[in-house]
Amino acid sequence: MKKTTLLLILLLSASATFFSACTDKKDQIPALLERKKAMGLEDETTMIKTTYNKAVATLKTKPDDLQQYITLATVFISEGRITGNNTYYSNAAVKMLDNVTGTANKDLVFQALSLKSAVLLNMHQFKDALDAAKMGVAMNDFNSGIYGALVDANVELGNYDEAVKDCDKMISIRPDLRSYSRASYLRQIYGQNAGATEAMKMAVEAGMPGAENTEWARTNLADLYANTGNLDSASTLYRTTLLYRPNYPYAFMGLAKIEKAKKNYDGAIAYTTSAIKIMSEAAFVSFLGDLYELKGDNGKAKQTRNDVVALLEQGQEDESKDALVKHNVSREMATAYLNAGNLDKALQYAQTDLNMRPTNIDANEMIAWIYYLKGDNNNAKVHADKMLATNTKNANTLYKAGLIYASAGDANKGGEFMKNALAINQYIDPKILNHTQAPAQVASIK
Repeated sequence: MKKTTLLLILLLSASATFFSACTDKKDQIPALLERKKAMGLEDETTMIKTTYNKAVATLKTKPDDLQQYITLATVFISEGRITGNNTYYSNAAVKMLDNVTGTANKDLVFQALSLKSAVLLNMHQFKDALDAAKMGVAMNDFNSGIYGALVDANVELGNYDEAVKDCDKMISIRPDLRSYSRASYLRQIYGQNAGATEAMKMAVEAGMPGAENTEWARTNLADLYANTGNLDSASTLYRTTLLYRPNYPYAFMGLAKIEKAKKNYDGAIAYTTSAIKIMSEAAFVSFLGDLYELKGDNGKAKQTRNDVVALLEQGQEDESKDALVKHNVSREMATAYLNAGNLDKALQYAQTDLNMRPTNIDANEMIAWIYYLKGDNNNAKVHADKMLATNTKNANTLYKAGLIYASAGDANKGGEFMKNALAINQYIDPKILNHTQAPAQVASIK
């Protein structure tokens, strides 16, 4: 048997912890798992533990106090977001919420639906999340949070016009970090990069420095700067996040992307490794594989990418048949197989993802790129048209479009897309540049 890398061992052991912890009996409250890595703020961690313990103690003496199940679900959702252990905590949250949704207390049922839609979104069950959010808004159409769930679900399903309407309603009810950040994302989707940046600035300013949601917004603001070629501003913001929230993995990954753009691959590897030690995300490990390839270590790159495939496949096999909500990993599997060079398997999973959300621009971009790499330029162009439906101004997306159109026979249009991409951000992902199949006169633009 091929020797598995240490990274994969760490990742799979985390999964094993989850599945062993999921053996709780139906009437038991899921455990709040002990963190084995330094993450989050000390006061925040203490508050989560205190809230959990208080709710559990209350239920022992007052088992009919349904509000405690809402509290526990909120704790589990927060802990999943902080630790990255989404599968365990999502199922734990749903288990608590199911104690409430069938009751006659309309206020608690609404709270449960709002939280359940967030859990379903986190597990990429987008249609179910939309259904839960619609049930919630039917009960209370003046709650900002439930409109946030509608925004997120409609974005993921490619219902962008509906998402804009929901976001407008959300902001009218409560202009805050949650609504500003969604406005930013929608503006980005519609190609309004400057407007997206301004909205995310407002989101950061509306939050409390150091809080997870604030630093999430700050790293997303940094991403917006990085995606338009402003590496210095992005780097400053990532480092600011690490001052307020040390060991925040997404800030480390942001700095890794900056170093990658500067072709400092050793530095990028160091930051990526730091992020992985804190949060074992498959996407982080995939990025590490890209860095090894760019550095010229093709052996490590191949092994790392194969590890990601093995991790995701193992996760699917190990996922409990009795899980209340399953993680839809179609997109993650497509990405992993694409990176590992198995285009047929990548296409299979990308098609599954697309079938669930045929108008989503990201799903269409994924399958368009896979078709392009397979040399099927006609199908690639069909989906490239759809991935550009919202007039996105993402440089990597536009450069892919340029290569696809040029290879499909429209060199002028392809060249224009690539020029526009480079005008937005000169740091096009090398993975895209390294797969150029376009005519020489167009490919020379890079």
